[in-house]
Amino acid sequence: MPHDKENRRALAQSLPVRIIRHALEATVAAVVFSYAMIICTQVFYRYVLNSSLVWSEELVRYGLLWGVMLGAALASDRNAHVALDPLRGKVSDDTYRIVSWCSGILVIVFCAVTAWYGWQYAYRIRLMHSPASQISMIYVYAAIPVGCVLIAFFTIVQLFSGTYGANSSEEELLA
Repeated sequence: MPHDKENRRALAQSLPVRIIRHALEATVAAVVFSYAMIICTQVFYRYVLNSSLVWSEELVRYGLLWGVMLGAALASDRNAHVALDPLRGKVSDDTYRIVSWCSGILVIVFCAVTAWYGWQYAYRIRLMHSPASQISMIYVYAAIPVGCVLIAFFTIVQLFSGTYGANSSEEELLA
């Protein structure tokens, strides 16, 4: 039985999951860095050059959407989301495990529904372009289904590896 637990926990540290995790971390860092640089550039243009960039606010807004959706996936991977910790000491371990699985299933169902409708919406407005930067709106609104798919992916990995709902001290013990 302990060998089975080790195999299940190895899923969360498998090469494909680590590649997705590191690519996501790098992407979130690049998105946050890019909109921070755009904001700094806009401030420079406005107060030093007494001019304005018409596209900067738009790109930052779109970057924030992508940053939030991809950051939520990272939070899901790290168990940094709203947790069931208040229940931990109040119910038995088996009950907590069942409630944890049920909440994980609900997260997956919510993400599936949101991804489905998010993709439908993004596809419907694919021919629209943003006013200032002329970016196709499918690239903007694709953040919603992409983020939801990643959240569901990390939730599934954690459910099957037995780390869903574990706090950071437990994860360190499991590693």
